[in-house]
Amino acid sequence: MQPSYLDRLGAPVKDFVRELEQRANIDIQVLPDPLLNCGGPLRQGHLEVLVEERRNFIFAPTNGYFPDGAVRHELLHVKRFHVDGVPKLTAAARGGGSISPDAMGHLDNAIEHIAIVPWELRLHPERREHWEAVMHGVCLALPDVPRDELNLALCMHWTFLRHVLPESKPAETARRFAVGQGLLEMADRFADRFLAARNKEAAVQLLFATFPEMDKDHAVLEYISSRTGTVQRPIIP
Repeated sequence: MQPSYLDRLGAPVKDFVRELEQRANIDIQVLPDPLLNCGGPLRQGHLEVLVEERRNFIFAPTNGYFPDGAVRHELLHVKRFHVDGVPKLTAAARGGGSISPDAMGHLDNAIEHIAIVPWELRLHPERREHWEAVMHGVCLALPDVPRDELNLALCMHWTFLRHVLPESKPAETARRFAVGQGLLEMADRFADRFLAARNKEAAVQLLFATFPEMDKDHAVLEYISSRTGTVQRPIIP
């Protein structure tokens, strides 16, 4: 990471950057993007990350928003893929299928957040305000989700809320919505099984088995490594 950004971080996050770059044999670059200046649930700006074999970028606003907790969040994404060997759910290189690459990326992000955000909040409890605001917006939008996408959306959001923000106002909003739709029992059953999955591969298999309308033949698990290259493997069974 460039010194101009590294020097803005507290010592624990700065050390995490250096350790991560060394262990993964990568250089994490920060790229300024003024389009991110007014993003985020609190309208202060937000960060985004790109994780690939050779390109690993954190996109940051130009308004000075670069807090330790938000940076740690993006670094945890990098760590999961590069160091922990966790695969990324992505669209198959051959294309096709009923789910767009962007939608697949959003789904993978939702899966990753169930694992990442608890660690983020343990290290940066001030980030709870951010995540409660994010999920408040998500829950308010649930009535507008297309009916054929609602079960999947509710199951994923409810799993996150139950695991990460169980006593929050967004969790209560989601619970009331699920009860009103007659979907709380289904969402609870899915969350129980998802959170008990032994690894991400098992969680993804559960996801496609529960929602067979998603075409797993056009999705793959992508294993990223700067040392051995990137490999795509099918979702089995």
